[in-house]
Amino acid sequence: MKLMKMMVPVLMSTILAAPLLLSATANAAVRPALTRIVALESDKETPVKLLNDDKAHDYLVQSWIEDLQGSDKNIPIVLTPPLFKISAGREGKLRMVILPGKIPQDRESVYWLWIQEIPPVSKAAGNQLQLAIRTRLKIFVRPSTLKGQPADTIGKLTWQVSHEGGKSWLIANNPTPYYASFSELTLTAGGKKMAVEGKTTMAAAKGETRYALPSGVSGNGTLNYSVINDFGGETPVQHQTMTF
Repeated sequence: MKLMKMMVPVLMSTILAAPLLLSATANAAVRPALTRIVALESDKETPVKLLNDDKAHDYLVQSWIEDLQGSDKNIPIVLTPPLFKISAGREGKLRMVILPGKIPQDRESVYWLWIQEIPPVSKAAGNQLQLAIRTRLKIFVRPSTLKGQPADTIGKLTWQVSHEGGKSWLIANNPTPYYASFSELTLTAGGKKMAVEGKTTMAAAKGETRYALPSGVSGNGTLNYSVINDFGGETPVQHQTMTF
């Protein structure tokens, strides 16, 4: 889940056009109860619970869905309500409905759910800036035709190293219909443990995904990896001996 802070003028009409500023310390008043959503095609709808942790203020909440490339066009999910008020200290709910016949049937699809909190306008005099926060989390959309279990994905990943154009790549081959989101992706070589660049990039379902290896890494070493499960937890770390 990624948080982005925006500096928001007190005029409500300009809130959604304000520039976004990254912030590692931003704390959303309105947040989803879960860190990821699994939506099944066989379900009539998928609820998404939102919590307002601010006990003193109501918030407006705007939400929308984008694909992994950041486009909100041709999304096969209906999300309602797109704008609603969540009272101070209370819960709210979004509903997602998968459009029939619009998603791939041989693998799951992944989208981003964006949640934009709109803070109340301060009654204090003078020009002010307010903070609004956007939260995003992944939606994993699964057709009813999928075989196997998502929990088995980590055991079916295979890895290889490729050297091309003066660069070294770690290649993940994922034969399953489920995406793999890594909670750890590191390597140990020469007595040092190093992070692999691009850990936040998922290993695509039924696909091949490349990760750049740290420069200067060579010889024998160990790849260490774990994935995030459907409940937001982490699997035990797997270790694989490789030649880099």
